[in-house]
Amino acid sequence: MIRLFITLPFVLGLIILAACNQGSTPMTWLELKWDSSPGVLALVTGAVSYALGYVCAWIGTLGQIRRARKAEQQVRTLEAETATLRASLAANSAMAATATPPSAYAAAPIAPAQPQITITQAPTPTIPAPPHDENRT
Repeated sequence: MIRLFITLPFVLGLIILAACNQGSTPMTWLELKWDSSPGVLALVTGAVSYALGYVCAWIGTLGQIRRARKAEQQVRTLEAETATLRASLAANSAMAATATPPSAYAAAPIAPAQPQITITQAPTPTIPAPPHDENRT
Protein backbone atom coordinates (compact mmCIF):
# COMPACT_ATOMS: atom_id res chain seq x y z
CA MET A 1 0.00 0.00 0.00
CA ILE A 2 2.87 2.36 0.77
CA ARG A 3 4.38 1.62 -2.64
CA LEU A 4 1.13 2.75 -4.22
CA PHE A 5 1.42 6.15 -2.49
CA ILE A 6 4.93 6.53 -3.88
CA THR A 7 4.31 5.15 -7.36
CA LEU A 8 0.94 6.76 -8.13
CA PRO A 9 2.04 10.43 -7.95
CA PHE A 10 5.15 9.64 -9.98
CA VAL A 11 3.14 7.91 -12.72
CA LEU A 12 0.51 10.65 -12.75
CA GLY A 13 3.25 13.27 -13.12
CA LEU A 14 4.73 11.37 -16.07
CA ILE A 15 1.33 11.07 -17.77
CA ILE A 16 0.67 14.80 -17.33
CA LEU A 17 4.14 15.57 -18.71
CA ALA A 18 3.49 13.34 -21.73
CA ALA A 19 0.09 14.94 -22.34
CA CYS A 20 1.48 18.50 -22.16
CA ASN A 21 4.58 17.85 -24.33
CA GLN A 22 3.29 16.26 -27.50
CA GLY A 23 5.46 18.18 -29.93
CA SER A 24 8.31 16.36 -31.62
CA THR A 25 11.81 17.59 -30.88
CA PRO A 26 15.19 16.30 -32.05
CA MET A 27 17.00 14.35 -29.35
CA THR A 28 20.55 13.05 -29.13
CA TRP A 29 22.35 10.62 -26.88
CA LEU A 30 26.02 10.14 -27.56
CA GLU A 31 25.99 9.41 -31.30
CA LEU A 32 22.30 8.52 -31.55
CA LYS A 33 19.83 11.08 -32.96
CA TRP A 34 16.05 10.77 -33.19
CA ASP A 35 12.87 12.83 -33.10
CA SER A 36 10.47 12.24 -30.21
CA SER A 37 8.32 14.13 -27.79
CA PRO A 38 9.73 14.73 -24.29
CA GLY A 39 6.57 13.24 -22.73
CA VAL A 40 6.97 9.94 -24.53
CA LEU A 41 10.64 9.85 -23.58
CA ALA A 42 9.67 10.45 -19.93
CA LEU A 43 7.03 7.67 -20.05
CA VAL A 44 9.46 5.20 -21.62
CA THR A 45 12.17 6.11 -19.09
CA GLY A 46 9.70 5.69 -16.21
CA ALA A 47 8.47 2.34 -17.52
CA VAL A 48 12.05 1.03 -17.93
CA SER A 49 12.99 2.25 -14.44
CA TYR A 50 9.89 0.64 -12.94
CA ALA A 51 10.68 -2.66 -14.70
CA LEU A 52 14.31 -2.58 -13.49
CA GLY A 53 13.18 -1.89 -9.94
CA TYR A 54 10.73 -4.80 -10.13
CA VAL A 55 13.46 -7.15 -11.39
CA CYS A 56 15.87 -6.03 -8.64
CA ALA A 57 13.21 -6.59 -5.97
CA TRP A 58 12.38 -10.00 -7.44
CA ILE A 59 16.05 -11.03 -7.37
CA GLY A 60 16.22 -9.95 -3.73
CA THR A 61 13.27 -12.16 -2.82
CA LEU A 62 14.67 -15.26 -4.53
CA GLY A 63 16.72 -16.09 -1.42
CA GLN A 64 13.65 -15.75 0.79
CA ILE A 65 11.64 -17.97 -1.55
CA ARG A 66 14.35 -20.64 -1.42
CA ARG A 67 14.48 -20.52 2.38
CA ALA A 68 10.68 -20.72 2.58
CA ARG A 69 10.64 -23.82 0.36
CA LYS A 70 13.30 -25.49 2.51
CA ALA A 71 11.32 -24.65 5.64
CA GLU A 72 8.12 -26.08 4.11
CA GLN A 73 9.94 -29.27 3.17
CA GLN A 74 11.29 -29.56 6.72
CA VAL A 75 7.77 -29.06 8.11
CA ARG A 76 6.44 -31.84 5.85
CA THR A 77 9.24 -34.15 6.98
CA LEU A 78 8.59 -33.40 10.65
CA GLU A 79 4.83 -33.89 10.20
CA ALA A 80 5.44 -37.29 8.59
CA GLU A 81 7.79 -38.24 11.43
CA THR A 82 5.20 -37.11 13.98
CA ALA A 83 2.50 -39.18 12.27
CA THR A 84 4.79 -42.22 12.30
CA LEU A 85 5.58 -41.78 15.99
CA ARG A 86 1.90 -41.34 16.86
CA ALA A 87 1.00 -44.48 14.92
CA SER A 88 3.68 -46.50 16.70
CA LEU A 89 2.55 -45.09 20.06
CA ALA A 90 -1.06 -46.06 19.28
CA ALA A 91 0.06 -49.54 18.24
CA ASN A 92 2.07 -49.97 21.45
CA SER A 93 -0.81 -48.79 23.64
CA ALA A 94 -3.25 -51.10 21.78
CA MET A 95 -0.83 -53.99 22.23
CA ALA A 96 -0.57 -53.26 25.96
CA ALA A 97 -4.36 -53.10 26.28
CA THR A 98 -4.89 -56.45 24.56
CA ALA A 99 -2.17 -58.25 26.51
CA THR A 100 -3.43 -61.18 28.60
CA PRO A 101 -3.67 -60.48 32.32
CA PRO A 102 -1.44 -62.55 34.60
CA SER A 103 -2.94 -65.82 35.79
CA ALA A 104 -4.25 -66.22 39.29
CA TYR A 105 -1.73 -68.93 40.01
CA ALA A 106 1.21 -66.85 38.93
CA ALA A 107 3.55 -65.98 41.72
CA ALA A 108 3.45 -62.50 43.04
CA PRO A 109 6.51 -60.47 42.18
CA ILE A 110 9.19 -60.64 44.81
CA ALA A 111 10.50 -57.39 46.05
CA PRO A 112 14.27 -57.15 46.23
CA ALA A 113 15.65 -58.03 49.62
CA GLN A 114 16.44 -55.06 51.73
CA PRO A 115 19.00 -55.39 54.51
CA GLN A 116 17.54 -55.24 57.97
CA ILE A 117 19.36 -52.60 59.93
CA THR A 118 18.73 -52.28 63.63
CA ILE A 119 19.96 -49.28 65.45
CA THR A 120 21.01 -49.80 69.02
CA GLN A 121 22.19 -47.20 71.42
CA ALA A 122 25.63 -47.57 72.80
CA PRO A 123 25.69 -47.96 76.58
CA THR A 124 26.42 -44.74 78.32
CA PRO A 125 29.57 -44.90 80.36
CA THR A 126 29.06 -44.60 84.08
CA ILE A 127 31.53 -42.57 86.03
CA PRO A 128 31.94 -43.75 89.61
CA ALA A 129 31.27 -41.13 92.18
CA PRO A 130 34.19 -40.08 94.28
CA PRO A 131 34.21 -41.46 97.77
CA HIS A 132 32.55 -39.25 100.21
CA ASP A 133 35.06 -38.14 102.76
CA GLU A 134 34.02 -35.91 105.53
CA ASN A 135 37.54 -34.91 106.47
CA ARG A 136 38.29 -33.52 103.15
CA THR A 137 39.04 -29.91 102.98
